[in-house]
Amino acid sequence: MATVHYPKHLPKNAARYKSAIRIPYVRTASDDYPDGINAYIHERANGAPSSGVNRVRLRPKSLRAVVDQLCNFLTYLETDEAHPTIPGLSWQDAKEWHVTHLYESAQTLGVWSQEYFLTGIASPPEPETIGGRVTEVLRCYGWLEENGYISGFREEGSLGALEHAYRPISGQRRNAVQRDPNEPENKAFTPRQSTGQLIPPSRNQFHQFIEALTPGTHRTVALLIYETGLRLSEVVENTLLPGIIHCRNPEATFHLPNFPAEPYLLSWSANNDRMIGVLPDRQQAWDETARSTTDCSYRIVGKGLVIRRIDIPARLMQALWHYVEGPRRAILRANGISVHNQPAQLFLNRYGKPLSAHAIQDAFRRVNNKIKCGYSFTAHALRHMFACDFLHSAIHARARLFGQIGHNSGELTFDLLERHGDFVVTVLQKRLGHKFRETTLVYLEQLRLSLAGLDHTTAWNEFLDD
Repeated sequence: MATVHYPKHLPKNAARYKSAIRIPYVRTASDDYPDGINAYIHERANGAPSSGVNRVRLRPKSLRAVVDQLCNFLTYLETDEAHPTIPGLSWQDAKEWHVTHLYESAQTLGVWSQEYFLTGIASPPEPETIGGRVTEVLRCYGWLEENGYISGFREEGSLGALEHAYRPISGQRRNAVQRDPNEPENKAFTPRQSTGQLIPPSRNQFHQFIEALTPGTHRTVALLIYETGLRLSEVVENTLLPGIIHCRNPEATFHLPNFPAEPYLLSWSANNDRMIGVLPDRQQAWDETARSTTDCSYRIVGKGLVIRRIDIPARLMQALWHYVEGPRRAILRANGISVHNQPAQLFLNRYGKPLSAHAIQDAFRRVNNKIKCGYSFTAHALRHMFACDFLHSAIHARARLFGQIGHNSGELTFDLLERHGDFVVTVLQKRLGHKFRETTLVYLEQLRLSLAGLDHTTAWNEFLDD
C-alpha cells in the first residue's frame, strides 16, 4: 500500500527548509520513491499547474487532499486483485484508459475500497469524490508527460484489451453483497495493521514459506532479507557484483553524488565511496584470514541516502556466490548473455534482467497463496522477523556472557530484557538503518509484552486449572 510521509526533524534555523516541512511526499508499497509523482506534488504545493500567471500556494489541508488522491491511485496500481488481468502495473506504465476505464469504473461500481476487500460489500464513494480523484490523477499524468517523466500516456488500448481488463471488475460487482439502502450502515472493517502489530509467525510457518520458494533466486532473496534485515528496495539497489563494469543510474532512488557518471569496474572496498553497494568478493567469503570477524561486511546506501554497514554471515555469503556460479550463470546462458555483457546486479529474472522489487513481492504472494499457512510473508515481514530474532538472541547472549542465564533460550526473563535490552537496541538500530531510536524500541516493547503476556497467561491458566 502506498503511503504519505512528511519531512521531519529539519533544522529549525534554516529558512530554506520551511517550505519543505509543509510538503508531503508518497512512497510505494516497496518503499520506492516515485520521483515524478513527488515532483508534481511539489509543483502543486507551489500553485502549479495553474491557469493563471500568478501561482497561489495550496493550503495544507488542500495539499494533503491532493496527495491522498494520488496515493490512492498508486495503491490501486499495486493491488493486483483490483486488476488481475494486468498485474504488476507500475506508475510509469499507467495509461489514460487505466484511469478512466478501470480505476474510475472500480470506484463507481464500489469494488475499490477497503470495506469491499474485507467484507465483500460494494461501497461506491460519492460521485464528487470519484470525480475529484480521477481529475487529479489525469492532471498529474498530463504534467508527467509534459515534463518527460513518462511517455505515451494517452495511447489508446485495443477494444479487446479494454474488455479483457474490465471484465474482472464487472464480475466483482456481480459477486459483491448488495446493501439494502434502507438498512443502516455498520462498518464491520478495521484499518490495516502494520507488521509489528500482527501475531508473529511460528518457526514451522517460516520453514514452510522458505521451502515453498523456488530454489535459486527467490529463496536466496528471502534468506538474505531475513538474515541481514535489508529493506526490499535495498536488496535491489545494493547487491552489485565485484569484477563487472557498471554504470550507475543517476535517476535511481539511492544515487549518491560521488558515484561516477561513466562506467567503471566494480570491486569490494571497505572505505571507497565509489564502491558502496558492491558485495564482498569470493576471498572475503571463504578466506577467514582476510577479515577480522566471522561476517562479511560491506556498506550500502539506504533510505534517505543514509550509508550504513551490513554484516552478511560468511555461510550466507558463500551461498550467494554459489548462486552466482549456479542458477545465475544458468540464467545468463539460457538467454545468450555473455559474462562481458552481464548486469552487475546479483539477482536476475528469468530473462537475464535485474530482478525488480515488484517481481520479488509477486513471487512471495504466489507462495503465500500456495501454502496457505495462515501467515502472509512479505519482505517487510522477513525484516521484522530479523529484528525480533536478532533482539532475542543478542539479549540471551549477553545474559550468558554475564553468567545470568544458561543455554536454554526459554530462561530469558523480563528482568533480563530490562538489563540488556537498551544496549542491544542501539546495535539493532544501526543494523536496521533507523534514523530514530524510538523506531527500533518498538521491537523491544513487543518482546517485553510477549514475555510478560506469556507469564500472565501461564498464571491465568494455572488459576483456571486450580
